[in-house]
Amino acid sequence: MTVPAVLRPAINAVRPAIDAVRPAVEAVRPALRTASPYLRRTREVLGTDLARQCAVTLGLLFSLVAAAGGSGQFGGTAIKDAAGGAYSTEFTLLAPDGPAFSIWSPIYLGLAAYTVFQWLPGQREALRQRAVGWLVAASLLLNGIWIVSAQAGLVGLSLVVMAGLLGVLLVAMRVLNRHPAGTRAEVCLVDVPVGLYTGWILVAAGANAASWFTVHGIDLFGWGADVWAVITIAAVSFTGAVVAMSGRGRMSAALALCWGLGWLIIARWFGEPGSVPVAVAAGFGLFFVLMCGGSRTFRVGHEERRAIRQGYVPEI
Repeated sequence: MTVPAVLRPAINAVRPAIDAVRPAVEAVRPALRTASPYLRRTREVLGTDLARQCAVTLGLLFSLVAAAGGSGQFGGTAIKDAAGGAYSTEFTLLAPDGPAFSIWSPIYLGLAAYTVFQWLPGQREALRQRAVGWLVAASLLLNGIWIVSAQAGLVGLSLVVMAGLLGVLLVAMRVLNRHPAGTRAEVCLVDVPVGLYTGWILVAAGANAASWFTVHGIDLFGWGADVWAVITIAAVSFTGAVVAMSGRGRMSAALALCWGLGWLIIARWFGEPGSVPVAVAAGFGLFFVLMCGGSRTFRVGHEERRAIRQGYVPEI
């Protein structure tokens, strides 16, 4: 199959990152092959449910340690300073202002609460936990790997990992919709943290893609950074709106996404590089996502209240 000429620069740019990762994969493969029988035996002894709970816990610990290292607390390079500042607010048109990243505090607190919740005796064999637990564990592992790769300045690898992380979280949201929460506590301790996580990663994925294209000087079709930033905001906003309108309404995902878009407006309106089209597009995206998520949540709540009055359970 012939590769279009316009895509060749992008493929050639990402090839060094793939070549850099290949030796590490080849080096770890014998160890994984050797450990495989022992891991299988451990799973048989401990049980799949216990293994899942341990995987979530270890994933959270790995992610937290990586986050602490990524902030420069262990003396290494902070992510915002890595790769020549490729992840900083001033590097691309899609990087939100610095205070936006404070959302990681409630995200990590929520994921910690989820980790404790899934250890409760009633949750070990719960169908919902069996369906979503491994996905949460995978997302935490990928989040930690992204931090390590970003801190190492591997922008191409970080983009690949970010794409995988976003895909895992979107699947997790779909699984949660297919297995609705049974209690308000479960909504607060499972759905809300995963929703916040997903909404923010939508913003981060767009910013990561912009960093990669900017680092390699790629301008597809010659449309310019502003046009591509607006297109990316539209795609992110549409995806966020779909997530927000799923299930009974995912306002946590909508709010996290809107938080990022809000700080993107501030960064592009008042900061550098400035871009009025990008700020306006982010404003429209923020409004669109809020309206979609709010309308779904209101409709579901209205149908449920009407069902209670009339004595039947509605089909939402």
